[in-house]
Amino acid sequence: MTDTNSKDSAPPAIRGTTRERLIDAMIRVVGSQGLQSASVRTIAREAGCNEAVLYQHFPGKIAMQQAIFSEIMSEMATEKKALAERMTDTRELIDGWVMATYEFYDRKPFAFAYVYLSYPPIGPEDAAVPGPNTKIFSETMNRLPAPNGWTTEFNETTFSLFKAAILAIPRAIHSGLIDGRAMDYYESSRGPLSRILLVEA
Repeated sequence: MTDTNSKDSAPPAIRGTTRERLIDAMIRVVGSQGLQSASVRTIAREAGCNEAVLYQHFPGKIAMQQAIFSEIMSEMATEKKALAERMTDTRELIDGWVMATYEFYDRKPFAFAYVYLSYPPIGPEDAAVPGPNTKIFSETMNRLPAPNGWTTEFNETTFSLFKAAILAIPRAIHSGLIDGRAMDYYESSRGPLSRILLVEA
């Protein structure tokens, strides 16, 4: 699965297997124009093939959307799991999580937008089931100690606020409200984000 490093970049030259081209096309269209623009005709045209070819690789458009969602989330989870295993306290985890999230957006803005910024959202049928990244973060926050002089304030409410806040910078960049890369805002964001989940003892 590929992505471009700029949401304004022209579509890459047609390459790869037909399935890969269809996946890349779906990610580019949804990540740049939203789910409402992702018709089978648009996806096929973007991929350089005819509409019937899509059904040779996926049962239908919804199945394709879900398969791509799962692939992107799995890629993110692999990176986040490796990150979580290296952390020694909750502040380190929060800072590392913010950095990894911003770096992924900068590297693959369309893929990031596909799973986190598209409307209506794309996701598992049962929204109550936590995704792999949520599970990794929650389990690691509950396992690690707070840094000296701090306590962890980790519950459903604070975690919901943290998840919404961490998306604010990528969302603002993707919608054109602010310029630059997400990592340009890391230093100014990590303190406020950590204070959602940590309080001074």
